[in-house]
Amino acid sequence: MTRRIDLPPYPRGWFAVASSDDLAPGEVRPLRYFGRDLVLFRTAKGDARVFDAYCPHLGAHLGHGGSVDGDELVCPFHGWRFGEDGVCTGMPYGKRIPSNATAPAWEVREKHGVVMVWHSRNGDAPDWEMPDFDDANWTSPVSRTWTISGHTQEVCESTADFGHFRFIHQTHVMRPLAEPKLDGPWFKIPMESDPDALVPELRMEGPITAGHGFCFGPGLTAADITMKGSGLEAMQRLYVTPVDEEHVELRGVVTVGRLDDPAATDEYARGLSEAVFDQWEADVPIWEHKVYRETPALNETESEIAVFRRWYAQFYGEYQSR
Repeated sequence: MTRRIDLPPYPRGWFAVASSDDLAPGEVRPLRYFGRDLVLFRTAKGDARVFDAYCPHLGAHLGHGGSVDGDELVCPFHGWRFGEDGVCTGMPYGKRIPSNATAPAWEVREKHGVVMVWHSRNGDAPDWEMPDFDDANWTSPVSRTWTISGHTQEVCESTADFGHFRFIHQTHVMRPLAEPKLDGPWFKIPMESDPDALVPELRMEGPITAGHGFCFGPGLTAADITMKGSGLEAMQRLYVTPVDEEHVELRGVVTVGRLDDPAATDEYARGLSEAVFDQWEADVPIWEHKVYRETPALNETESEIAVFRRWYAQFYGEYQSR
């Protein structure tokens, strides 16, 4: 549990650990997530792999000086080699590979410009997969990362908090158009601007927007909100990954639907991504300083927050079973 956010720190599910563009074939990078040291590398054939960081031989960190040879990771300390499953495949001296010479390998998925790992406190295999976004007409992703003090649930909960849009993002309050749709690890709710939701003195001018808010597992909140009736398409994704019990990494990704004019597409993607990143950054001071209220004083318009919390609780099952 964190001191400020009294929730289990590491939910069960898929979490982003890198952007695809961060890692070329043959590259090796040290990582730290879930309070653990990890190593990320890309094989010669292009597959991303993640292992626990420390060599099972004598404990060298494979992400500091380790190298890729073909599809194997080579330890910088003694040259021991590990295949894509983490099992030692060879040594430059000696004849018998020890039976425990394995670097624990994490389940990895790479989709839509993001490398994700499956985190399970109990070591269970994945029992669901992240969605495939319909991206045939989407531009390449534009991304930005931040590390902040906070918790995954608190960040993702903004999807169901319609009132904060006016006060943090200086847009209209949003209103749900239907009850949230809950489908196992997926949460979806349609919404649109509601200029009349606030008392008259706090209402503002501005475009009417509409779309959906999504959460896919415990570590991804997303939205396809655009100006209502504009015909524009966009998807903004915010991946939230625990670094340790006090910090999370935010990885924002924005893609847009291509327009007929490539120059106009580039301008749209650039302008929207900067606006979206600015909006997420406006949330950061709140996320970094708020506390978690287990029984918040919600009013009658905020039932979606309670629904979200009941849905999100499924990702803490490993803590409840101990």
